[in-house]
Amino acid sequence: MADFYLTKHNKVDRFGKVTVRYAGRLRHLGIGTGHRGTRVLLLIHDNRVTTSDATTGEILTEHHLDATKDYQAPTWRKPPN
Repeated sequence: MADFYLTKHNKVDRFGKVTVRYAGRLRHLGIGTGHRGTRVLLLIHDNRVTTSDATTGEILTEHHLDATKDYQAPTWRKPPN
């Protein structure tokens, strides 16, 4: 499988999630309800996604996408302040 890179701008919904299309289907990435309404930048490399605050650049979460699951729990999440 060839490497691919993609960036996507999104906004965290009221449930603390954003969506990204992977393997032909929409996947829901859990960011956290504390970030509701936050504009984010998704940096996608193959099956890895890094989510950062689009305004500050602060990294919020990292995900490893699993094509067998709809909801994608973060593999790393920024500790709460």
